[in-house]
Amino acid sequence: PAETKAFFAKMWDKYSLKEQHKRSILGEKLFRSAQYRANDLTWYREARIPYEFRTRHAILTMHIWFLHKRLLADRVDPHAALLVQEELFDILWNDSQSRIRAEGVNELTVNKHLKDVQQLTFKHCTHYDHAFHEYGDNPKRRFEELALAVWMHVLNRDEESYDDQLKRLAAYVEYQYANIVMGVPDSYFWEGRIPWGNIPDFSGMKDNDGNDLEEVDYSVLSSEELPKPWMKMLTFAGEAYYWNTETDETTWKRPL
Repeated sequence: PAETKAFFAKMWDKYSLKEQHKRSILGEKLFRSAQYRANDLTWYREARIPYEFRTRHAILTMHIWFLHKRLLADRVDPHAALLVQEELFDILWNDSQSRIRAEGVNELTVNKHLKDVQQLTFKHCTHYDHAFHEYGDNPKRRFEELALAVWMHVLNRDEESYDDQLKRLAAYVEYQYANIVMGVPDSYFWEGRIPWGNIPDFSGMKDNDGNDLEEVDYSVLSSEELPKPWMKMLTFAGEAYYWNTETDETTWKRPL
């Protein structure tokens, strides 16, 4: 009887309109939280990450992976957590399609580009999995593997990337993994409230010869800056609109 109840409870979670609606709302909140974090221009200014489709998707993937690992580790309702995880990745793929269309590619090639993005995403996520699974008891080796993952998937194997940059990004992955998987209270998480903490301090970075990097040019990407709490969003067709994360207002007109 207990197993039968568990079975019917799982079917209710998966197929009832009420639970599907709750799952959709939570998945959307989690995704928007990761997206808001990944859109912070600090990554592309102070952290010197190129502002390109692939690198921007990699920063988003990193934050989705943190949420994915938290859902896998859930002890409140593991079955519901797995369903939320499916929802989270469905939202990611829909968003990826919108961003692909925003790049102006031929509509007939969108699905092909999406498959490429999905493959890159899975490789990225599994590399983080490998680092924590294989080297869970070896902090030094795990850190080296995380730095390698960042170099391969975030910096796209850039031979001119800085060791200092890699170390700070790898340290962020370690910190954020512990923060999201083990530090966020269940009550926060199941309401979609994610306390990400601070973005790493990228000031005072050195190049690989030990020299100070040039000062950050804050005029770079000024066209992408929005007043808080506005976010740039994309329709399914890849057209931009703007969303106020506090009031839920949306507008086609760019906020000033």
